[in-house]
Amino acid sequence: MLRRDPRRCLTATATAALLVVDAWFDVTTSRLGPGLATAVAMAVCAELAMAALCTVLAVRALASRTRDKAPDTDGSDLQVNAAT
Repeated sequence: MLRRDPRRCLTATATAALLVVDAWFDVTTSRLGPGLATAVAMAVCAELAMAALCTVLAVRALASRTRDKAPDTDGSDLQVNAAT
């Protein structure tokens, strides 16, 4: 991220997906009682929060990447239609 590598979007997206799947797997395989409470607390407070952060980072990286590749808006690349 510090080097502004364009591939950071892919890494953040993959990490977010893996965190969500891990949270889901932990909650669905835990036993009722304290184990389930611990799994839900870890999923909500740690894994899903980190997945949300990774998603925000991925969206920002993608937005900055598309903004950097946007065409110039000075009109030099537009074609003028003679019929209008």
